[in-house]
Amino acid sequence: MTRVLWEKELDDYYLGEPSTEQIEKIQNELNIVLPSSYVNLMKNRNGFYLTNKYFPTNEPNSWSEQSVYIDYLLGIGESPGILDTLYLRKEWGIRSQKLIIISAEPPMFLCLDYRNRKNPSVICIDVDENQEFKLAENFDELISGLVEYIEEEPSTYDKELTNEEVKHYYSEIDQVILKGTPKEVDRLFTKVLSTNNELIRYMVKKMKEHKKPKVQVYLLLFLMCCAEGENQGTIEDSDLLNILNDLSKSKNKEVKELTDYSLEKLQKRIS
Repeated sequence: MTRVLWEKELDDYYLGEPSTEQIEKIQNELNIVLPSSYVNLMKNRNGFYLTNKYFPTNEPNSWSEQSVYIDYLLGIGESPGILDTLYLRKEWGIRSQKLIIISAEPPMFLCLDYRNRKNPSVICIDVDENQEFKLAENFDELISGLVEYIEEEPSTYDKELTNEEVKHYYSEIDQVILKGTPKEVDRLFTKVLSTNNELIRYMVKKMKEHKKPKVQVYLLLFLMCCAEGENQGTIEDSDLLNILNDLSKSKNKEVKELTDYSLEKLQKRIS
């Protein structure tokens, strides 16, 4: 069975099939030779949202202790595309001209690293944290290593927090729900998952009620694990059932599919 890498319904990053002339032009402007595996992939789908968005790592980072989240891959082109590397490097102070950005969630960037060899490795850079670490030896290894979800260690749940810390989290949740992008909401949710059940349940409620379906998709990646029996005690099964029943009323196709899958897993487990 062929592995489907892209979400067919989401085409924000799709640039159309690149021509040979376009590929050569982009390579000349960036002064590199793109990996053949990347070029061949982009000939099939030139820029796309990923279906499997997580890559495991042992390097703790601002996203997670155990993984890096990769929402999409930039295609051969610009606005959006890998040629955006030129202005993104300048805008974010990435000095090396041998780093080609293939995905960006500023201040974090996924790059092909040509500094030491012609066949680039894949690295992650967090500009705000002044952090850089290798994810994969090459582009093939990156693609083959992507997974649908990585569950954080449950031992971090129910962390003891001071009253001031709890108040700060409630305020931060309210602010990001009100004004943040779906990605910013998801990034905060990852942090909240390492706090305590009270805060987790509060943010689950806020994400469930969010007007943007993408936020609910991020939430469902967590709820799916709960439905399968992980994170026991974080959300009671009866509450989980009510949450999923509410989400099942969504008109968004992806939300509906993830909810139906979660309901099926939950009902099978508790029946």
